[in-house]
Amino acid sequence: MENFINKLERKIGRYAIPNLINYFVIAYVASTILCIIPIKQYHPLVGAYNTNFYNLFLALDFSKIATGQVWRLITFILAPGDMSSGIGILFFVITVHLYYLFGHSLERAWGSFRFNLYFVGGIVLTLLAELIVFVASGYTLYFYGDGLNYVYETMFFAFCTLFPNETFLLYFVIPIKAKYLAAIDGIFMVVRILQYMANGYYSRGVAIMVAMLNFAIFFYMYKGLSRFSPKQMHRRSEFRRQTSDRVNHRTGVAKHKCAVCGRTSETNPELSFRFCSKCNGNYEYCEEHIFTHTHVE
Repeated sequence: MENFINKLERKIGRYAIPNLINYFVIAYVASTILCIIPIKQYHPLVGAYNTNFYNLFLALDFSKIATGQVWRLITFILAPGDMSSGIGILFFVITVHLYYLFGHSLERAWGSFRFNLYFVGGIVLTLLAELIVFVASGYTLYFYGDGLNYVYETMFFAFCTLFPNETFLLYFVIPIKAKYLAAIDGIFMVVRILQYMANGYYSRGVAIMVAMLNFAIFFYMYKGLSRFSPKQMHRRSEFRRQTSDRVNHRTGVAKHKCAVCGRTSETNPELSFRFCSKCNGNYEYCEEHIFTHTHVE
């Protein structure tokens, strides 16, 4: 799996979207504001007359997709938050901040390509799982963006796995380490799955399991967790501080080129490059791949 991801990054890594979480956070805020005003129209999934724009026109409702509303396969990612009350607004602001924090922390640790792969992979798995549930049961209970919100939540688990000793203030008062928060949240997720399944809300239960499956696949099948530890990140930071790029100004040819992604000191002057002493040959790598590449023997 690790070799496959490395090969994939060499081929299409240049197309990775940097700061991907920024766009999803903007969409999250915009869709939440759009859904504040209810629309008085009966919606069978919600079971009420007052619903919102997202539920009616954007949510992942395969019964509507089957009638031609194929845009829902994409627009469901515009999952809104809850601002129906004062406490809801407070938690919405906190949630936006945490999504932004976790997204950028993971991208700095993994690089843009791997973060894109993790986040978009969760979305694709959610789509496939919800389609299977629809085909098997004939109906969809996916509304108000629950599935994608679970993908957001797994960023928290990924963050806690990389930074287990990071301290948060629970209820703004009680200091607690990230690893303990992740354990508590994991227990609540299991309880939610059991409740949804017991009450027939299979789509929601499956959405949680798929989001956690994406997390498990990335960390345990990839087997690259230790290479993104805070210790390795510190080594990269020190390397970046102590070295700088050099370009042959006489010929205009970059003197440094990464053997994995192909970026050079000329096209990406903000990167640092270094030769690997363990590779058999003259192979040089950028700061994002010096600790993560597969050694050439």
